[in-house]
Amino acid sequence: MRPVMNTPRPRRGWTLLQGFLLIVLVALCPRAVVADTSVTIYNFTAVGNVKNLRFQPYPSVSAYTFLGGTNVTLLSPDGSFVLSPYFLNIVQITNSPTNIVTLTNYGYEWRTTNNLPMGFYQVQVTPMDSNAVLCAHLLNRLSYGPTPDELDRVTAMGPDAFINEQLNPETITETCDSLPAIVAIQNKLAGPTKIIDLSRTYQTDTNGNITGVTCFSTNATLADLRAWHTLRAVNAKRQLLEILLQFWENHFVTQYSKSSSYFNGKYNGDDNIMEDRVSTQLEYLENLRWRQAMLDPSCTFSNLLTVSAESLAMIIYLDTVTSKGNGNNIANENYARELQELFTMGVDNGYDQIDVTTMSRAWSGWTSQLIDPAQLGNRTAPQTTTVYPFVTNNFSALSNLAGVWNFVYSASTHNTNAKSIYFITNGGVTVAKTVPARFGAPWAGRAYGLSIPSRPSASGMQDGYDVIAHLCNLPFTEEFISVKLCNLFVHDGFGTGYDFTDPNLSDEGKLVHDCMLAWENSSPKGNLRAVLSTIFNSALFRSQAAIMAKVKTPLEMVVSTVRSIRINTNSTYTADTDGYSFSIPMDRMGTMDLFDRNDPNGYPEDAQGWISGGTLAERVRFIQSFCITNGTSGHNGSQSGTGNDAANCVSYPVMLINYKLPPSSWYNASDIADYLLKILFPTEGAGNLTLYKAAAIQYMTTDDNGNASSLNSLTAANYDTRIRGVVGMLMSFARFQEQ
Repeated sequence: MRPVMNTPRPRRGWTLLQGFLLIVLVALCPRAVVADTSVTIYNFTAVGNVKNLRFQPYPSVSAYTFLGGTNVTLLSPDGSFVLSPYFLNIVQITNSPTNIVTLTNYGYEWRTTNNLPMGFYQVQVTPMDSNAVLCAHLLNRLSYGPTPDELDRVTAMGPDAFINEQLNPETITETCDSLPAIVAIQNKLAGPTKIIDLSRTYQTDTNGNITGVTCFSTNATLADLRAWHTLRAVNAKRQLLEILLQFWENHFVTQYSKSSSYFNGKYNGDDNIMEDRVSTQLEYLENLRWRQAMLDPSCTFSNLLTVSAESLAMIIYLDTVTSKGNGNNIANENYARELQELFTMGVDNGYDQIDVTTMSRAWSGWTSQLIDPAQLGNRTAPQTTTVYPFVTNNFSALSNLAGVWNFVYSASTHNTNAKSIYFITNGGVTVAKTVPARFGAPWAGRAYGLSIPSRPSASGMQDGYDVIAHLCNLPFTEEFISVKLCNLFVHDGFGTGYDFTDPNLSDEGKLVHDCMLAWENSSPKGNLRAVLSTIFNSALFRSQAAIMAKVKTPLEMVVSTVRSIRINTNSTYTADTDGYSFSIPMDRMGTMDLFDRNDPNGYPEDAQGWISGGTLAERVRFIQSFCITNGTSGHNGSQSGTGNDAANCVSYPVMLINYKLPPSSWYNASDIADYLLKILFPTEGAGNLTLYKAAAIQYMTTDDNGNASSLNSLTAANYDTRIRGVVGMLMSFARFQEQ
């Protein structure tokens, strides 16, 4: 169920009630956004001279105009209709009488008190410029939300040019790489060959036992990695790349805490410093390899799955690191199960438990080793023998050895038997499974059994790569990944199991099918840019059904809040963050702890996973704290309790207004409201923001006691507070939670 903040999509309607003949028409123009050009009238009442008309708002509308007259061909504007809000409580009973849910549905009501005669009345809708709507929609999907400058830039260049730009990130000069805050963290992140804590020294007791450690290292912690990741989300020019990096990080989920626990027994006496830094490094190296892969125009899903399979963070997370298949050992099934269920094919989509058990043997022997950096890439490299400086005893202890942790292959623990995956026995005959008929051409009926030969243990690592190559282009995988990408970029509710041969296949099913065909026919096969291009150029993606149809995750919420009022005014930003200050609010908004997800299914992408009374309250709390002046009560304090929520996330909305509006508008509440609504709700249109604008103007022109108070009568400090307050109010409205 979509949250109640959703605006219902329109359907055609007209009504003749209580002396009104009301015809709803739409003034059309060529549109890049595919629109349903009608409005539903679903309620009309009249009590004396007061007549109330309710209809579902037309999406992305610039203005509503009411016309009336006794001659249908000679209608003239009627300004007597006034917009008012209404609230309708809907009671839902589910499962049992004790499970009763009351929903509050918000809508618009147009009201007139004129004693209007019998006649013809018409509602005209003036849609927003279609390119402007699509550009704003793209900034909500292909980026972490619009900035004021990006709205102007992308509208000027056009939606198709922006899609092409973002689909080819290697052609974009990434300026965020030189930002001091990102450079400072980047210098701390440990690359593939960087030995962690090489310059540390130990304190020992008289028996030579380590009692303490002094670190001179500049290697990163988990907090540093999170800040680096979110700072790039705020600042990057390659916004789609950052969106996809978060998507793949969440899809191929691993857990910092699981790695830290694994290394806990390998390092002693350093207060978990090494465990923290090694575990952080593994998460960073995953991210780095995905980034490098996606900067290649030929990047395929197979490339990304290979990165994940070879990632030591993944090998540890799903217990392959200790899995043995030799002799009487039974290989651990965790990775084989999640690989099929969550990373490739989808739940119960073309595989069974026998396939899980058999496949698990292919990954036996994939483990970890502390190796010399010069051996990077050697999957059978021995343990390093380089000892840290100043170590005087216990030379063979892991905590005293300098090297880099990496995935290596242990031939002695691999299962060398032949492996038959995706086969069934029918009537005593073993045959390969075939693709179900629901997939249609070109997939239906294909045999997809995988036969892995018996191999000498030395070459047994190839078993895993055979599995990767086979899984990546199965129709089940094409469907599942296409569904997840459609859920990410279009709207919630896509799922596996479509009958692609159905002549009445839904628009969602058709788009998934088109993505699968793009996957199947691209060169190289499985090219991700071909799939993404199919989504971005589809009618469904460009339809009103997709615009503002998703709810922001906690990460999207905090990043888009900063970006929404962030411009660079001669090297000073009107909103900024250190990246570190996002972690506590994201945790409060639903426990979205980056790089440390406990469950292997990743954080939810749908609205239902994030929206509740408590999480919405935390979103508002972050917004309000962000809009309060840095250094004052309500912004600064301890994040551990009820105090500081925004920390070093700061805003300067007056600076934004002074930079973007002419001086004649600085104290004009209507002009300020129009500008703020334009940048905060760029796909909505002024016609549907009438009540938001009225509330904003009232806020700016009323003092704390409810008395009239013009902006130009305020001191500079009070003016700043008033503007901060109206920005915080508008961001707290339901529509800002959507994208």
